[in-house]
Amino acid sequence: MEEPKCLTKGKRFLREVQKDWEDGPNKAKGMEIAHEEVVTKPSERKGRIDVIVNADGNLMAVVEVKCTDWNKMTLQAVRRNVNRQASQIWDYIESQLQQGKDVSPGIIFPQIPKDPQRAKLIEALFDARGIPVVWNNESSKDRKARH
Repeated sequence: MEEPKCLTKGKRFLREVQKDWEDGPNKAKGMEIAHEEVVTKPSERKGRIDVIVNADGNLMAVVEVKCTDWNKMTLQAVRRNVNRQASQIWDYIESQLQQGKDVSPGIIFPQIPKDPQRAKLIEALFDARGIPVVWNNESSKDRKARH
């Protein structure tokens, strides 16, 4: 059985982001980086952090990578997806906090939505949960101009 195109696309994007953290222009120099690390969530269920960076032995960057196409969703679906994804990331944050670690979370999407208002809504919803959003196709210069 063939894998759905959206899943194949998501896995490809995940590998690109992981490679970028390892040896790309955004390389996390001098830091320990793990990919798809299995953790135990507060519910005692297992989860998998896409990218986790150990910055100094205590500070952990927890990065979730999603290939969500926000352009195809209703606003209700956008809110539902943000809530689900933020809850997932908070499970990962809690897994690290329980070990006495400090955590800096983030989520990376491949493309900023076409509608600027939708992008602002998504960023605001994640921001309300303490999770910064990165649009992989947006330069820092473009982001600063937008904000």
